[in-house]
Amino acid sequence: MSRAWLPTEVLPHRLPMLFLTQIVSWGRDDLIGEVEVSADSPFFEPGLGIPRWVGIEYMAQAVGALDGIRLCEAALPVPPGYLLGTRRLDQTDGYFHSGATLRITVREVLKGDNGLGVFSCLLEDGERSLSCELTVYRPVASHAETDA
Repeated sequence: MSRAWLPTEVLPHRLPMLFLTQIVSWGRDDLIGEVEVSADSPFFEPGLGIPRWVGIEYMAQAVGALDGIRLCEAALPVPPGYLLGTRRLDQTDGYFHSGATLRITVREVLKGDNGLGVFSCLLEDGERSLSCELTVYRPVASHAETDA
């Protein structure tokens, strides 16, 4: 970790759809981030919280933050990326409660030159964990675009 990054610096998302609130640490192939669960979230259900399945987006934003850091360090723009699918997703029933701090750990498993990637993800809320593998895609600029 060479410097601290803010989610707004490395993700194309903006409020109200920017959920990652802090990048705790990151390395070459992994990142730890946090989400503060708030009643201000567009997914918040009064009296219940935020459905756990929204955790997929939290994990996807942590993956995007790792990619965004790499791009920023190379002085490249951060384009939107795409969540293509999930594997081995478990524990999506229930809710994240207001005031909880969720810790998200993502680790790159596979990265192709074509922009496809697979990441192992773990979200912990102090009570239960949510884990899966995410398949993601970020368009890769052609050499003609990067040489211009």
